[in-house]
Amino acid sequence: MGKGKDKNLGSPKRSVDSPKSPKIRGGGDGSSSSSSSPAFRREQLLRSSPLPPITVTPYPLSTSTEMAMAMSSEAQALQERVKVLSDIVHELQKARDDNIPHMNAINALSDRIVSEEKLTVANRGKLKGMYEKCIADTDREAALMQKALRTVYQIRNIRHDLRIQAKNSGNKETIRRGALMKMLLNCAQTLPLWIGNAGEKPPALCGAIPPEPNYVAKVNDMVACLVRGSEGEDNWILAEVVSYNATTNKYEVDDIDEEQKERHTLSRRRVYPLPLMRANPELNPEALYPKGSIVMALYPQTTCFYKAVINRLPTLATEEYEVLFEDPTYADGYSPPLMVAQRYVIQIKEGGKKK
Repeated sequence: MGKGKDKNLGSPKRSVDSPKSPKIRGGGDGSSSSSSSPAFRREQLLRSSPLPPITVTPYPLSTSTEMAMAMSSEAQALQERVKVLSDIVHELQKARDDNIPHMNAINALSDRIVSEEKLTVANRGKLKGMYEKCIADTDREAALMQKALRTVYQIRNIRHDLRIQAKNSGNKETIRRGALMKMLLNCAQTLPLWIGNAGEKPPALCGAIPPEPNYVAKVNDMVACLVRGSEGEDNWILAEVVSYNATTNKYEVDDIDEEQKERHTLSRRRVYPLPLMRANPELNPEALYPKGSIVMALYPQTTCFYKAVINRLPTLATEEYEVLFEDPTYADGYSPPLMVAQRYVIQIKEGGKKK
């Protein structure tokens, strides 16, 4: 198919410092009694670096999409959402700044308690009040972060709708290959991050969580598809859903690669949906593929999926998997480590040709 691989290719951090429990006054050997003060565990609260200035760098658009933007009222809505996002980020930074004195006060009182080797009832009550205030401030920060994320997703959806609007109007898409790669990267980086409540399990199609058995991909969704090449070989490619026929259980999909310009009619077993949300490694590591898992991953700078082994997991929501692609041209049978976003890593599907 002409898509061979190219080998040349927010929340506050907490650090815990736990010295030995303070000696109990009146007990030279450090032994405790029922009337002694309780041991105090030192918690050092640290604030991460300030938020970076907001910059909106959208993925490249085709000429037809830019024309649609110029003629669409949605373009105005897009600009309004960007302004809202900027305001939220500034409000979030102010909330973070306002919280710093409260964190410093907790640290100062904790240092004094450790120094005096005594936790009095008064200091206990004072610390409790300070922590409750800090927790309330942090909850406000979290609410603003979620509001900012929702706005990012709104911006993302508007831009996607504009592209589809241009495509459906009959205008010819003219996205160059370099711009296509940037668009795919942007789609992966702006994929919604799943944020659940305490104890809530990640839903289907969040990270490595598979889809429901009866799931049907929506029109315009990106999917992985097993198609037959010109030389009779099977390849897993990245495509976009055009339609789904519930009677025949078949999809019509367009190859995402502009150079191919192909439409395929495929059964459901030959179409696999991509993740709709990113998993947060810090909160939901169970929604990631374990190290050593065999998966299908999009080879960098191509639009084809190949079999690969998970070599290293992301540790932050913004990080990618490090994978080793199966490749017989290397002595050990695997390519050097390459980075692939959560968006483009799916469960292993047999039928594709090894590369």
